[in-house]
Amino acid sequence: MPGFGSIRDQQRAVRLLTAFLTQGNIPHALLFTGLDGVGKRTAALAFAMACNCTFLSSERLSSKQDARGPLDACGTCSACRKIAADTHPDVVHVTPKGSLIRIEQIRDLVHTLAMKPYEAVYRTAIVSHAHVMTPEAGNALLKTLEEPPAQTLLILTASGASDLLPTISSRCQHVAFRPISMESLTALLVQRHGMDVSEAAILAAISLGSVTKALGMREAGWIRRRSWLIQQAESLNANSMVRSLAFARQLSEDKNSVEDALEILKTWYRDLAVWPHRPERIVNRDLAEIVEIAASRQPPGNIQRVLTAIETAQKQLRANTNPRVTLEVLAMKMIRQDR
Repeated sequence: MPGFGSIRDQQRAVRLLTAFLTQGNIPHALLFTGLDGVGKRTAALAFAMACNCTFLSSERLSSKQDARGPLDACGTCSACRKIAADTHPDVVHVTPKGSLIRIEQIRDLVHTLAMKPYEAVYRTAIVSHAHVMTPEAGNALLKTLEEPPAQTLLILTASGASDLLPTISSRCQHVAFRPISMESLTALLVQRHGMDVSEAAILAAISLGSVTKALGMREAGWIRRRSWLIQQAESLNANSMVRSLAFARQLSEDKNSVEDALEILKTWYRDLAVWPHRPERIVNRDLAEIVEIAASRQPPGNIQRVLTAIETAQKQLRANTNPRVTLEVLAMKMIRQDR
């Protein structure tokens, strides 16, 4: 059952949401921002349940929390059970069709929100990945944000506020969700997904604090692929021009995995930078001995130069530059001039 108490490492977001409930001041539109897999959807469901829970009385709202957690809905009334089961007639979900949320979906949503609730206190809409709305879809939603119908609650989730039309972002109450800590994510992967501690710790380290990314990387075999990436990176020296271009070609062949590959490379070079000063802070802890050896081979200034090149490549790829060319330039900059 979704509840605020089940959300990891989002104390600030939960405090803000429960403050709205305590004060009885429910915004008509909320924007939850952050990585996938950090609790935005769970928080959206928990907030929708709390707003519509039959037994979340005014007396309980005047207290800060109870045994279940900070103002969690009861989870047992008809409204809570229907929302959790996605069968409540007044709670609708909009998700991308393919890679986009299209104008037809938003027109249907606007029509639905214009009607009074059948049985809920608030007719609620949760729009997941709102940052992939087409401009036409965003503009279709704008009038509802400007003149929200009574008894409506709109919750948008997105990677970042800047990824939405400014006219939409500015009309929402923002709630930021941060990456889950390595320790909390490791525990979650062990407890909820049955991983052994070693595997969970590695995935927690390389998944940027996202449950969704950690599970996806496990399915795609990224622990094994991480070893290949590090081996390739460490083999690039002054005599490996041809090898560097081959490495770029291999990376570019799978467009869907490039982003994860670059993040893993970035964690590797960050570890090399951190090792001489704070070895206990490295991400790839299971590779500590290899990190120590690799860090000792790095010429002055090389690590920061490569990190800058990786970040530049990431920005260029997000701007839809040619992946092959971008990765070839990166691979050339990764060539190490040995001491």
